[in-house]
Amino acid sequence: MKWIPAAKSGKWWAIAAGSTLIAGAALWLIRFVHMGQTFTGVHAFRMLLLAAGVSFAFSAAGWFGARWLWGISNGGFIAGLAAMALLGSDKNGWEDLISFLSFLLVTVGGIAIGIVVEVVAAVLRYKKTR
Repeated sequence: MKWIPAAKSGKWWAIAAGSTLIAGAALWLIRFVHMGQTFTGVHAFRMLLLAAGVSFAFSAAGWFGARWLWGISNGGFIAGLAAMALLGSDKNGWEDLISFLSFLLVTVGGIAIGIVVEVVAAVLRYKKTR
């Protein structure tokens, strides 16, 4: 994992800004293009805020040194986007709700797995130094 920046590096905030743009664009494409919803500025702004919050939270974890948490959480976020795209292909309101809830569930699952992996890595580092 040498390509991932070191803890407390300013590159984490550049990664957060870039992933905000990518995640926001992905959310917009899924909602407004794939699902065929009408574009509204309010919903687009809310999705961009969601993408920014998630991206900066994940990058903050990387900035604090939790690189496994950053990587696995981003993987969960990408899998959540895929689940949202797969489940939101129909045009009624229930599929929209189910697709968004599945996105949240898979993303939270990625965060949980990342926390478990980070704790296991910390325990292994602790045992190695003892």
